[in-house]
Amino acid sequence: MRICPDACYHDGLFDICIVHSITKRDLLRTFPKAHKGKHIFHPGVAMIKGKQVEVTSEFPVIVQSDGEVLAKTPVNVTIRKDALLIV
Repeated sequence: MRICPDACYHDGLFDICIVHSITKRDLLRTFPKAHKGKHIFHPGVAMIKGKQVEVTSEFPVIVQSDGEVLAKTPVNVTIRKDALLIV
């Protein structure tokens, strides 16, 4: 699946896909497009990049990163370029 099709592991930026204001029915129609990265053209999908991400909510919500549980909100995450050697 290409959730963030323009992501680059060495650019020092987070690539974030946010789905908002979308009905369950529309989500079911749009989600299969993520296999080829075509979901990003839906008006209810926002793609953003950044070096620092702060996630807040009215009540604690689980935050996931690449399918792994990271923390509960609020959470503040900063990326460090070249901190991980990938072979």
